[in-house]
Amino acid sequence: MNISITTKASLVSLLLIVTLVGIPVTRALAATAPGLGTAAGFAVLAASTVTNTGSSVVNGDLGLNPGISVTGFPLGIVNGSNM
Repeated sequence: MNISITTKASLVSLLLIVTLVGIPVTRALAATAPGLGTAAGFAVLAASTVTNTGSSVVNGDLGLNPGISVTGFPLGIVNGSNM
């Protein structure tokens, strides 16, 4: 049985496509966390205002820069520094 070169090339191409489609791309799609530097320790970090309206519990530091308006605490609890 003779198979033409065109048929062989088609079969090789089909095999290559099936192989490439079957390769998982999870490594390329894996998310990596951005480097946060000194901001990593903050649970809440804002630029102008932090407003709490309930009985919130913040586990970590609460930071505000350059603003100075933090309202609704001590109704809420900050388990960290309030900077």
